[in-house]
Amino acid sequence: MLQLLRRLGGKLKAPRKAHAKKVPAKATEFKRELPALLTKVVGPTPERPVRLWVLVEHRYGLLPVIRRVWGRRGVRMHAPYATKYQWGYLHEALAVDGKNRAELLSTPAIDRDIHALFLKQIADSDPLALHVIIEDRAGFHLPTDDPRLTENLRLLLLPTYSPELNPVAASAACSRPPSPTASIRACAGSGIISPPPPDLGPPPPPSPPSSTPGSQIKPTSARPAKVYYRLAIDIRPCRGPLNY
Repeated sequence: MLQLLRRLGGKLKAPRKAHAKKVPAKATEFKRELPALLTKVVGPTPERPVRLWVLVEHRYGLLPVIRRVWGRRGVRMHAPYATKYQWGYLHEALAVDGKNRAELLSTPAIDRDIHALFLKQIADSDPLALHVIIEDRAGFHLPTDDPRLTENLRLLLLPTYSPELNPVAASAACSRPPSPTASIRACAGSGIISPPPPDLGPPPPPSPPSSTPGSQIKPTSARPAKVYYRLAIDIRPCRGPLNY
């Protein structure tokens, strides 16, 4: 049966999930009307360079995993286990105007204020340009008339329940590490980026000398608080085209 299907041109594929409420006609209309929508957003003759971005967020979760261990034959092995959850959010914006740029922001939570912070990060990457950002209609995204948008930002919203129209959404399968900070450590280790160190404040005062002969002074260190990691990297062109 498999040979027959292959002869007929078939190939075993993993289907991509599609929302039950998706309206295919709206997705098709968006792809057809995209040039006109972009012209409406930036105007027929923009006075400054236009940067086009696609934006998405990914949630990373941590769940304890029990690994296999060595044991003697006939002896059942036990491991202490307590279900705990920890997650963070990685904000991603990919430039699709040929600049091969990406803006990333890792945060422990997500809301409209944090999303406004990420949009400002994109706008500050090139203050002289007009940035058009294509994104979905998530509840924590800013509306197009929000006063927190800077003057060089324009938003273009995707149709509802149509994440496949966002080309950067497919990058999650290639970039999902066990945690948001793991991707930062991996990139920093490869020499691609160098994340800024967290601001730990002033150094702690030195410990007073001990009166006990022969005792050693143990250095003290401040424990870092939660920080937002901002990254700006150059990316290599992908093998497949990022288009609609």
